[in-house]
Amino acid sequence: MSHHRLRWHRFWLGLCAVPFLIVDAPDAIAAKIKMAFPGPVTTFSLPYLVAQKKGWMDGLEVEDVHVTGDANAMRVLLSENADIALVGTLNVLASIHAGANIRSVHSWQPIGDYSLVLATGKGSKLADLAGKTFASSGPGGLPDQLPRLIMRKHGIDESTARFVQVGGHAARLQAVIGGRADATLINTVTALKGVQDGKVAVLTKLSSEFSGLGYVWNVVRTEALTKPELAAAFQTMTDIGIRGSRYVMENPDEAAAALHERLPDLELTFLKAVVRDLNSEKLWGVNGGLDPAIEEFTAELNMKLGNLPVAPAAKDVLDPRFVDAALKKLGPYQAK
Repeated sequence: MSHHRLRWHRFWLGLCAVPFLIVDAPDAIAAKIKMAFPGPVTTFSLPYLVAQKKGWMDGLEVEDVHVTGDANAMRVLLSENADIALVGTLNVLASIHAGANIRSVHSWQPIGDYSLVLATGKGSKLADLAGKTFASSGPGGLPDQLPRLIMRKHGIDESTARFVQVGGHAARLQAVIGGRADATLINTVTALKGVQDGKVAVLTKLSSEFSGLGYVWNVVRTEALTKPELAAAFQTMTDIGIRGSRYVMENPDEAAAALHERLPDLELTFLKAVVRDLNSEKLWGVNGGLDPAIEEFTAELNMKLGNLPVAPAAKDVLDPRFVDAALKKLGPYQAK
């Protein structure tokens, strides 16, 4: 067993052994749930922020639990310290392979808006990444894995790179600015801020390197699907995610204002430009974000590049029951 597989196997072994059961989501609503996030508030939760601001939560109270990195968000979920977690797709796939009994139930941002940035003065092309230190969110997270994938794709020796665990998007940018790291993978809002300040240059974007590569899923323990009050809460979270995603697409400036309330240090004009940039990539979960083609591409690519020993089938990763129910009510998205 390789070191990579052994590490995942030991980490997840014995954590989840509850069988997967299929039940219909009832009408009862949990008064409160906990949701784990792999970092501080950022754009991937914008549909959720919009729904909160618009009062679409249908009486559901959500306690946000912010941790550092996808692996920690998954740990919080599996230890039952959260009911649902937003986790990067690679971590979800690796966790399922290692035996975690989880399913992805929807996604607010199924396609990533990551940019690979390099500190000003450290180079201007992908080949300059050789020998550099990368700021990461932690082992198994997208900011740790995707730079390796990009380097492999372009024939750059990834073994020359070093990775340091830092934290969320803003923390990773600060690590580059402060000289602790040379490069990092960060989302659009953080990357554009660094470019605006003259601190980093964007070498490439994830959407151009791996079109169709999944970003994040909202994940639950399979045993939680059998609990009526939690199933009802997951339905609400799916509904508001779809409504919020559509609102972001149709009302980018108003969505930017909702984000500005949570990120007041960033100018509203700047955030409006960020949201419009994100909308141009069409990365929101306007139809629930559970496209099997995205899961298949993501799993197969990571298997080919050595990050997964096998590519899990979409049916073993995605549970579309809540998305299907939401689309029956809301209908498919019609671009305006």
